[in-house]
Amino acid sequence: MKKPVITFFLAVIPSIATILLLLDYFPYTGLGRIVSIPITLILNIAILLISLFITQKLKSRVFKSLIWVVAILISVFVAIFLHPQEYLPNVLTQLRELIFAH
Repeated sequence: MKKPVITFFLAVIPSIATILLLLDYFPYTGLGRIVSIPITLILNIAILLISLFITQKLKSRVFKSLIWVVAILISVFVAIFLHPQEYLPNVLTQLRELIFAH
Protein backbone atom coordinates (compact mmCIF):
# COMPACT_ATOMS: atom_id res chain seq x y z
CA MET A 1 0.00 0.00 0.00
CA LYS A 2 2.94 2.35 0.54
CA LYS A 3 4.27 2.14 -3.02
CA PRO A 4 1.10 3.45 -4.77
CA VAL A 5 0.92 6.40 -2.37
CA ILE A 6 4.57 7.30 -2.98
CA THR A 7 4.08 6.87 -6.74
CA PHE A 8 1.05 9.15 -6.67
CA PHE A 9 2.82 11.90 -4.72
CA LEU A 10 5.84 11.70 -7.01
CA ALA A 11 3.53 12.04 -10.01
CA VAL A 12 1.83 15.13 -8.53
CA ILE A 13 5.14 17.00 -8.17
CA PRO A 14 5.45 18.03 -11.87
CA SER A 15 1.91 19.38 -11.85
CA ILE A 16 2.47 21.46 -8.73
CA ALA A 17 5.83 22.66 -10.02
CA THR A 18 4.19 23.69 -13.30
CA ILE A 19 1.49 25.65 -11.47
CA LEU A 20 4.10 27.43 -9.35
CA LEU A 21 6.21 28.27 -12.42
CA LEU A 22 3.15 29.55 -14.25
CA LEU A 23 2.27 31.79 -11.32
CA ASP A 24 5.81 33.12 -11.29
CA TYR A 25 6.26 33.70 -15.04
CA PHE A 26 2.65 34.51 -15.99
CA PRO A 27 1.34 36.49 -13.00
CA TYR A 28 -1.41 38.49 -14.72
CA THR A 29 -4.22 36.15 -13.78
CA GLY A 30 -6.67 38.48 -12.10
CA LEU A 31 -9.34 36.76 -10.05
CA GLY A 32 -9.31 33.75 -12.38
CA ARG A 33 -6.52 32.30 -10.25
CA ILE A 34 -8.98 31.69 -7.41
CA VAL A 35 -11.02 29.35 -9.61
CA SER A 36 -8.41 27.92 -11.97
CA ILE A 37 -5.88 26.58 -9.45
CA PRO A 38 -8.32 24.36 -7.51
CA ILE A 39 -9.90 23.12 -10.75
CA THR A 40 -6.46 22.37 -12.18
CA LEU A 41 -5.42 20.47 -9.06
CA ILE A 42 -8.67 18.47 -8.99
CA LEU A 43 -8.36 17.51 -12.67
CA ASN A 44 -4.70 16.57 -12.32
CA ILE A 45 -5.36 14.50 -9.22
CA ALA A 46 -8.18 12.71 -11.06
CA ILE A 47 -5.91 12.01 -14.05
CA LEU A 48 -3.19 10.64 -11.81
CA LEU A 49 -5.58 8.53 -9.71
CA ILE A 50 -7.02 6.97 -12.87
CA SER A 51 -3.46 6.25 -14.02
CA LEU A 52 -2.69 4.72 -10.64
CA PHE A 53 -5.68 2.37 -10.87
CA ILE A 54 -4.82 1.40 -14.45
CA THR A 55 -1.17 0.69 -13.69
CA GLN A 56 -2.02 -1.45 -10.68
CA LYS A 57 -3.82 -3.87 -13.02
CA LEU A 58 -0.92 -4.16 -15.50
CA LYS A 59 2.03 -6.50 -15.24
CA SER A 60 4.36 -5.00 -17.85
CA ARG A 61 6.76 -2.35 -16.56
CA VAL A 62 7.04 -0.86 -20.04
CA PHE A 63 3.30 -0.17 -20.25
CA LYS A 64 3.24 1.12 -16.68
CA SER A 65 6.07 3.53 -17.42
CA LEU A 66 4.45 4.65 -20.65
CA ILE A 67 1.13 5.30 -18.93
CA TRP A 68 2.83 7.32 -16.19
CA VAL A 69 4.81 9.42 -18.66
CA VAL A 70 1.67 10.17 -20.67
CA ALA A 71 -0.37 10.93 -17.53
CA ILE A 72 2.25 13.32 -16.18
CA LEU A 73 2.54 15.07 -19.55
CA ILE A 74 -1.25 15.41 -19.74
CA SER A 75 -1.36 16.86 -16.21
CA VAL A 76 1.31 19.43 -17.13
CA PHE A 77 -0.58 20.40 -20.30
CA VAL A 78 -3.82 20.71 -18.31
CA ALA A 79 -2.06 23.07 -15.89
CA ILE A 80 -0.74 25.18 -18.77
CA PHE A 81 -4.05 25.18 -20.66
CA LEU A 82 -6.15 26.18 -17.63
CA HIS A 83 -3.84 28.97 -16.43
CA PRO A 84 -5.78 32.22 -16.94
CA GLN A 85 -4.46 35.51 -18.26
CA GLU A 86 -6.34 38.70 -17.56
CA TYR A 87 -5.43 40.89 -20.52
CA LEU A 88 -2.56 39.12 -22.29
CA PRO A 89 -3.00 36.22 -24.74
CA ASN A 90 -3.28 32.77 -23.17
CA VAL A 91 -0.16 31.00 -21.95
CA LEU A 92 0.11 28.65 -24.93
CA THR A 93 0.10 31.58 -27.35
CA GLN A 94 2.72 33.42 -25.29
CA LEU A 95 4.94 30.35 -25.13
CA ARG A 96 4.57 29.73 -28.87
CA GLU A 97 5.52 33.33 -29.63
CA LEU A 98 8.45 33.12 -27.23
CA ILE A 99 9.81 29.88 -28.69
CA PHE A 100 9.14 30.51 -32.37
CA ALA A 101 9.85 34.25 -32.51
CA HIS A 102 11.30 35.39 -35.81
